[in-house]
Amino acid sequence: MSPLRKLIIVGGGGHGRVVLDAARLAGWQVAGFIDRDRTAGSEVNRCAVLGDDALLEARHGFPEFQFIVAIGDQRRRRALGDRIRTTGGALATVVHPAAILSESASIGPGTVVLALAAINANARIGAHCIVNTGAIVEHDCDLADGVQIGPGATLAAGVIVEADGFVGAGAVVIPGVRLGAGSVLGAGAVAIADLEAGAVAVGVPARIVRRV
Repeated sequence: MSPLRKLIIVGGGGHGRVVLDAARLAGWQVAGFIDRDRTAGSEVNRCAVLGDDALLEARHGFPEFQFIVAIGDQRRRRALGDRIRTTGGALATVVHPAAILSESASIGPGTVVLALAAINANARIGAHCIVNTGAIVEHDCDLADGVQIGPGATLAAGVIVEADGFVGAGAVVIPGVRLGAGSVLGAGAVAIADLEAGAVAVGVPARIVRRV
């Protein structure tokens, strides 16, 4: 197998297990997990735990492997991904084979696109993003680094989500809306107007209930 298809997953929690399945189905050879909360030598879904975060700097044993950070928390995911890159590691992009990806869309390093997600024409997905199961990212959307789109969420055409934005499961964003950096759109909410940075909005239509 090509060295470019060898993978180590950082984070062995629920999202890490989903990424493991997606990576294997996409043809990656997964060596194991790096996880600070699990014992080296244990297993997660029949995949070895290699050690803790110290291995991110001790990569001499894995020179041919790429890394994917499979942690739900946006800021920690971005921080660990940046740590890997600044110390010379390569970040993978994992796309489930059951996802639909336009040939004109772009996806940054460290991003995961899961089963039944659809990313349409000229959409841009930044680094360290998660496009979850069944999510729709319509044409000309622009997702900055660290964004997470929940299962079944829909971003209509031309939506902009700034860095570390979060769109909850089943939420809808109408065309042309901008969600500010670090904003949170709750599950099932419908955003019909821009959200400022750090805003938390819920409901139909979405209304701001607090600020992070």
